[in-house]
Amino acid sequence: MLPGSLSLGRLAGAELKVHWSAGLVALLVVAGLNGQLPIGAAFLGTAAFMASILFHEVAHAVVARRFGVGTSSIVLWGLGGVARLDAEPPTPRAEGWIAAAGPLASLGIGAMSFGVSFGAYRLGLPDAVVTVFGWTAFVNGAVAIFNLLPGAPLDGGRILRAVRWSRHGDRYRAMGEAARGGQIIGWALGGVGLALLLDGRPGLWLVLTGFFIAANAKGELAMAALGRRLAGVTVGELTWYGVAETGTDMDTDSMIWQRQRLGGAGAVAVRGDGGELAGLVLEDQLWA
Repeated sequence: MLPGSLSLGRLAGAELKVHWSAGLVALLVVAGLNGQLPIGAAFLGTAAFMASILFHEVAHAVVARRFGVGTSSIVLWGLGGVARLDAEPPTPRAEGWIAAAGPLASLGIGAMSFGVSFGAYRLGLPDAVVTVFGWTAFVNGAVAIFNLLPGAPLDGGRILRAVRWSRHGDRYRAMGEAARGGQIIGWALGGVGLALLLDGRPGLWLVLTGFFIAANAKGELAMAALGRRLAGVTVGELTWYGVAETGTDMDTDSMIWQRQRLGGAGAVAVRGDGGELAGLVLEDQLWA
């Protein structure tokens, strides 16, 4: 969870949260639209924009549930939205459809908004109505196209991962391939944004977005490497059985020695007379 997020209840089986940065973006959108539209229409357009982002994430959650994957939360924040799944999709098909659900939802909203805008124009309705729905159509189309770029953590990266996973059967290799695509996209966006800033034009949002994508792609690349290294390894094989433990009658000096003997364990297990676990002494308690 992003610090500074406000919980608004549950939606589509997930906790709905809004980060303060989403409110900041909403205010910036209102200010931008107010230059072209009356203030009421600007607020309406902003509400449509935020609802579109939410619908995009809800689509991910709904399709994930159909494949047996829950969604713990949906978070709206300054760079869009995030649907946090409880687990990885079980198959390439599930991965692909869950990822595609968001862009398909955005394209659907965009198509409907365009139809309403065109209809309003033909009927001679106020220009504000035509503009609001036309802008909503444009924004949703842009969101869909951007999210289909083939690099993690974007939806297009998830789709690429699903395709590559189905081709060669190695989930973590596919994850790494999608993450490398994300790094390329992230640095490219950041570079374009920086060039715009140096030219005196707006580019900060591209820089931030590019950095976010590149950073998350780097994290996924590390996860892919770890996943491939641990593939087929059970938890039992990783378990360390040299646990610092003691009886209830041991003095603290001996307990500290027991802890140091095992490499500075952070805690010492205390067993009762029958061998059962009676408690746990933490390192802070040993030095109190």
